[in-house]
Amino acid sequence: MRRIEVIAAVDIGTTSAKAVTIDRQGRIVARGKAGYATAVGASGQAEQSPEDWWAAACEALRACAAPGVAVVALALTGQMQDLVLTAEGNLLRPAILYSDQRATAEAADVLGAVPVEEWVHVTGNLQDASGLPAKLLWLRRNEPELYHRAERLLLGAHDYVSWRACGAELTDVTTASTTGLMDLDSNTWAVGLLESLGLRTDWLPDLKPTHEPAGYLTDEAAAQLSLPTRTPVFHSAGDAATTAIGIGADEPGMSYLYLGTSGWLATTTPGHRANPQSGIFTLRHPVPEWTILIGPMLTSGGSLDWMRRTISRDATYQAVEEVAAAAPPGSGGLIFLPYLAGERAPFRDPDARGALIGLSTATSRGEIFRSVMEGVAFAFRSIEDAMTSANHASGRFPLVFAGGGSRSELWCQILATVMGRTVRRSDAFEDVAVRGAAGVAGKALGWYGNDSCPWATVDEVTFEPDIRAIPVYEGLYETFRDLYPALSSIYKRLAGLRPSSFC
Repeated sequence: MRRIEVIAAVDIGTTSAKAVTIDRQGRIVARGKAGYATAVGASGQAEQSPEDWWAAACEALRACAAPGVAVVALALTGQMQDLVLTAEGNLLRPAILYSDQRATAEAADVLGAVPVEEWVHVTGNLQDASGLPAKLLWLRRNEPELYHRAERLLLGAHDYVSWRACGAELTDVTTASTTGLMDLDSNTWAVGLLESLGLRTDWLPDLKPTHEPAGYLTDEAAAQLSLPTRTPVFHSAGDAATTAIGIGADEPGMSYLYLGTSGWLATTTPGHRANPQSGIFTLRHPVPEWTILIGPMLTSGGSLDWMRRTISRDATYQAVEEVAAAAPPGSGGLIFLPYLAGERAPFRDPDARGALIGLSTATSRGEIFRSVMEGVAFAFRSIEDAMTSANHASGRFPLVFAGGGSRSELWCQILATVMGRTVRRSDAFEDVAVRGAAGVAGKALGWYGNDSCPWATVDEVTFEPDIRAIPVYEGLYETFRDLYPALSSIYKRLAGLRPSSFC
């Protein structure tokens, strides 16, 4: 019996590794998923074990194993802007994540050594505590032995899994452009800037095009991943790029919104740069001449998960949605600020924190849950406003929506109403990034031509703004926009009272 050829793809995300196998027609044959923990600290620390990433990738792929299927390639994607150190084939410490904000003092030193204008000119973005220059300064000051001992610096979760799978020490231009280490014009490392800070440049990974195999599975890795030895490994690109491909928004003028544990609003351009002061980041698209303009939200779907675990520990997401749907639009005047881990767009403030404004003795559990959904929608609208004001939005386009949060029809409806536009939901939900990674490999294997990935499709159901709720949301949104400026000085004062140790 002839076996079905499939590509195995893995997305190493913020909370879990998701794996799928996809056939030539873009149909998902099997799925697997495995989670891992994040260690967080009161001063903005956020770390994960890269070995947990590897173990989760192995577990997720084993769940995809099936008779009659031939895996012809492994494609990878994942969270970007991480700091991972290796030496002599070993991992040296837990990964410092993209969301880690501990290097605030070092971020000030970065801007003291190199003017803001130079950073923007070379890297396309502002530098802050989330960037790798500040984190590398922190590492040099606080863990000097590891800083000097490390042989290789890896910059994303899929960088590490690719290294474990085939020994490749590389990254992609999309991931590299998030770090503050890459020259955006030349798509090469910004060696001059790093030398100005006295930082090492000898440990930077290779920059490799997405369509070229990174290498081939070793015998040991193949056994752990339950895949054939010598399977080609496609490192692919970071999740912002593969999501654009998997959602069908990877060509100039197309946009999408992703609502996972973290989230972002993104649009593909023919090479435009955002004004960094607007809070919008400029990333390099896998097509070297194009860019992705992106407004990231550090805690989007994670806000609802946190609230669910905090006040209704045993509740399912379906139960939470049912309770929230019973509450009125506007949640009785309750407003939630989704800044549980600081924020990056449309403002950058590692000290910002979440808040519920308007609580009373009459506030119901449903209003609390609904206010979280509405607060995340308000925050996405504020990001879109920043894009629009800088003339970087593509107009009043129908918005393609994906991520685990898109499973909620209530949240889709709230987003459509708050953002005032038609929302089209990807039928892949959480699978868009792995579908995009598989699409990169499929194109390289000749499974389809030079056009966009044909596997990206949307749900037939669309969500239109609820005319009755628009006045309520418009009023609340104006108040939402006023809250962060009113609280920013309070956040700074509270930051000084937090312990520096891990929670």
